Amino acid sequence: MPEEITKNYLKKKQYSTTKYLEARIKIHQFTKNTYSFHEWILDNFSMDNFSNSKPIKILDVGCGTGVFWKKNSEKLNKYDLDVVYTDFSEAMVEKEKENTSEIKGKKIFEVADVENLEKYYGQFDIVMCHNVIYHAQDKSKALSNLQKCLNNEPNSFCSITTNSEKHMLNVYQIGRKLDENFPTDRIIDSFTEEVADKMIPDFFKMEKKLEEEELQVTDWEILMGFVASGVEPRGIKLVDNFYEKYKEIYDQEVEKNGYFKIIKRSPLYICKKS
Repeated sequence: MPEEITKNYLKKKQYSTTKYLEARIKIHQFTKNTYSFHEWILDNFSMDNFSNSKPIKILDVGCGTGVFWKKNSEKLNKYDLDVVYTDFSEAMVEKEKENTSEIKGKKIFEVADVENLEKYYGQFDIVMCHNVIYHAQDKSKALSNLQKCLNNEPNSFCSITTNSEKHMLNVYQIGRKLDENFPTDRIIDSFTEEVADKMIPDFFKMEKKLEEEELQVTDWEILMGFVASGVEPRGIKLVDNFYEKYKEIYDQEVEKNGYFKIIKRSPLYICKKS
């Protein structure tokens, strides 16, 4: 039986190194957009509304490998920032240090969990929680914690992202077609867009924005890395010719269209205290 997607699995297997997260991030280079998802997120922020007389205090919950900061370093360095970077994986925190090296201002790096943020309550102008809440066992507690970490300044907000049920779905559907052992349960499934739409209003006044597009993948090795990232750490044994059969499907689509298409749909919620 494959290992269940639990917090222990995430910490000990999926995120014990940055390998699998980086494999999933890498596939997004095939976007048709002129700039990345991380740049799109920042462009939907209202950072200019904060006072110039003091640093903008930011808490990054589940910082991952720090791609958001690396992609946006030039824009972010226009501001006076005081940032606390957190993740429940020590490996991610270490990678974050590397990818935020160009970010100016005060920086603190700590291991912390979205379900245990009490030490940060009431301190921050901006709380960022991007593609993280589906890792929490208690989603309501996670959302409550994020709300409580905001200070009482009128412009303070929390930025939350997740993915739709439709996000990258064809990748999993092909895998299950080739092997019934291929997992169609995903890390994101417990807090998709469809779930978030119902839960977030219980804790915040929210404004929702969408990035919806198709990835046009032209590198088999990168696609294979994405597919393997949800299989290898769970110890799932696939049929011996699984990747050969998958590549045949990939090759047929590339020959027909010039690329392998993956549908992508991700919401951004800009959240303020109710």
